[in-house]
Amino acid sequence: MEKPIKIAIVGSGYGRKVALPVYAELKEFEPVAVWSRRPERAQELAGEAGVGLGTADFDELLSVPGLEAVHVATPVATHVPFAVAAAERGLHVMCEKPLADNLEGARRIVAAIRSAGVVGLVDYELRMKQTRQRVIERAREVVGRPRMASISLVHSDHADPDSRPYTWVHDSRLGGGRLQGYGVHDLNLLLEVFLDVEAVAAATEVGVPVREADDGEQRVTAEDAYALLLRFRGGGLGVVTLVATARHGRSDVIEIHGDEGTVRLDGDRRVWWGRAGEALQSEGPLEESSTEAFKRVARNFWASVRKGATPDPSLEEGLRVQAIFDAVRTADIERRWVQPEPVTSP
Repeated sequence: MEKPIKIAIVGSGYGRKVALPVYAELKEFEPVAVWSRRPERAQELAGEAGVGLGTADFDELLSVPGLEAVHVATPVATHVPFAVAAAERGLHVMCEKPLADNLEGARRIVAAIRSAGVVGLVDYELRMKQTRQRVIERAREVVGRPRMASISLVHSDHADPDSRPYTWVHDSRLGGGRLQGYGVHDLNLLLEVFLDVEAVAAATEVGVPVREADDGEQRVTAEDAYALLLRFRGGGLGVVTLVATARHGRSDVIEIHGDEGTVRLDGDRRVWWGRAGEALQSEGPLEESSTEAFKRVARNFWASVRKGATPDPSLEEGLRVQAIFDAVRTADIERRWVQPEPVTSP
């Protein structure tokens, strides 16, 4: 086993709940610092995790002796300055999804990472879930050309004003909303199966308009429900929906129908697949832990840094999803079909 990567975690949301505990558990990493915008919070997190430095001074964090990598897990609208500064200091970068709040910002991050010659990954960990990995694998085997693909998510975790406290996730100015939280993962899955999206249409909704905060109620401006419609180049449609304010949630349901076959993930975490003329086969229930999925991403990061393995999920993947994400946002605002901006690999 080669030496662990000394890594700093930037952000006290996902960074605290998932990234920091996973890095502390894996022998491939050594967390050495954590950043939060509030100094007392940063020090509290560092103490809880047994990390040497908790700070609100990003330059201090980047100056930790021996630091090799940074995980950017801050609000989407702040990804660019953190990721670019880390890359310019010669540090490897793991960035949360989506890469930025628009394609221009995402390209700035990618350009900085490539110019510095460091490794960059985008944390599209949900496609690393066993359930979704198997959907992608089976779809590549049996589906053929797309006819209809649908992904439906039903969550109950935002059903009431006090079910989730107000954070940046509920603020559209900071890049919040369930599209950045879940929709980009579903777009990522579809792009793994069908590479070329010709146009998108979209509608979003705020079902619970106020949430409890430390200083009273705050108005929610970021969506908690959405419906996306994709048209694949050459034929076929995709439908991606989420409601986070349902009274009764369920597991994700995914169906992919093509001219050669079918793949389905049902609400019991079973994957079904088959070619035309065949009875559907199935396996499961399969594992769908987000924490286990992130461990796979983290180990890929380590392998890219230490072994020169191809980064996965890659920066190119991040740019492709970002282009669709931007088109979705425009389609929602302007109420029309929008063609995503082309993204070419270097």
